[in-house]
Amino acid sequence: MGVLTYETEYASIIPPARLYNALVLDADNLIPKIAPQAVKTVEILEGDGGVGTIKKVSFGEGSEYSYVKHKVEGIDKDNFVYSYSLIEGDAISDKIEKISYEIKLVASGSGSIIKNISHYHTKGDFEIKEKHVKAGKERAHGLFKLIENYLKSSPCASSHTKPNTALSPPARLYNVLVLDTDNLIPKIAPQAIKTTEILEGDGGVGTIKKIGFGEGSEYSYVKHKVDVIDKDNFVYNHSLIEEYAISKIILIAF
Repeated sequence: MGVLTYETEYASIIPPARLYNALVLDADNLIPKIAPQAVKTVEILEGDGGVGTIKKVSFGEGSEYSYVKHKVEGIDKDNFVYSYSLIEGDAISDKIEKISYEIKLVASGSGSIIKNISHYHTKGDFEIKEKHVKAGKERAHGLFKLIENYLKSSPCASSHTKPNTALSPPARLYNVLVLDTDNLIPKIAPQAIKTTEILEGDGGVGTIKKIGFGEGSEYSYVKHKVDVIDKDNFVYNHSLIEEYAISKIILIAF
């Protein structure tokens, strides 16, 4: 059995703690929510979510594959490190024993550097072609950008069940993060979000919005649909629905 190792790095404007919550700690809930046609469900088969846990990722109807299973190898919340291995599934070649990944987030200014190391454990003398490695890198980058765009367009999104404490009272904070965010964010961070436009609806449930990103973004826009607005209990849910954003997800590296 041979082992081929590849390393890649990506820059993100999202701070490590928030990105780690979305990319690792809440990924099982977040990815099916924002890209259900790519990843339908994530089910824990063994374990409690910690090291040794085995998960089954079922892909959506838009995928050519049905599922993969992966095993959690390491979780280091303090240093923003996560490692896991793909161990079964029709998305894995029969010439590959397993694929192991290690993701590490490092602070860089106000954002992060995502360091991704992939280990392909091959059977016999099988060699992986460069085009397959390149495709994997592009898809991994698509996954990271999908989550980054969700967080960037959702300043009120709490990516994990761990609470965040704010000095402002709930009513005032909800007004800023939800009710007035379409006007506020383009004013205070035009380099991140240039415009927010309502395409359908009146701002309530069912409304579809188009968010135009600033000049510093790799992408031009994303669309999202308002799913829940509960002003009395300060709750807000929405989903990304634009096709271009989710078409770049890496299914095999989820």
